[in-house]
Amino acid sequence: MINKLLNPIALGTVLMLASAGHALADSQYGYSTSGSNVTAQANVKLSVAVPKLILLRVGSTNTTIDTLSWTASFSIPAVPTAPVVGNNTSVDWSGAAPTSTLNTPAALTVYAWTNAGTGTLTCAAPTWTPATGGPANTDFTVTVTGTLPHPGTNLACGAASATIPSNSVATGTWAYSLASAAAASWKAGSYTAQVTYTATGV
Repeated sequence: MINKLLNPIALGTVLMLASAGHALADSQYGYSTSGSNVTAQANVKLSVAVPKLILLRVGSTNTTIDTLSWTASFSIPAVPTAPVVGNNTSVDWSGAAPTSTLNTPAALTVYAWTNAGTGTLTCAAPTWTPATGGPANTDFTVTVTGTLPHPGTNLACGAASATIPSNSVATGTWAYSLASAAAASWKAGSYTAQVTYTATGV
């Protein structure tokens, strides 16, 4: 048996090319002494790397966080009478509980895109400050237009999720609404919370 060893110069060249990231060529040959057809083949491997990307926009761009604000307005029965700022103001009150109405903030434009095989959108149910006396997450409803669904129909969305299509911009509007009748049961005060949406590509 004959051991075939690379000489030191050849071995050094191979190692240098491999360490420099150069591809080593594939080569064959065909040979015939009778004049018949001959063939030779060579192979090249191809590799394409596509990074995974996911994008999400709810409302404004960059670091701006949109604030949706509701203000309750009361009506005193029986006339009805809208209260005005002041003290010791006379009113024709029937003794029934006042009614309340709430304004409706503008809808938010939303966008999402991913090239991941599966894209999902979730939201963390917000924590209110103060924690009691005001609206609950289930008091809010979110109405969707377009192709980007909201994860759940209200803000109690801890277990809900929505699907983001692959390689297609999903967009639309989310309109947040709050039941006016609920305001009459809340204690006076200012209540704040922040909803966090998370887009994940797998």
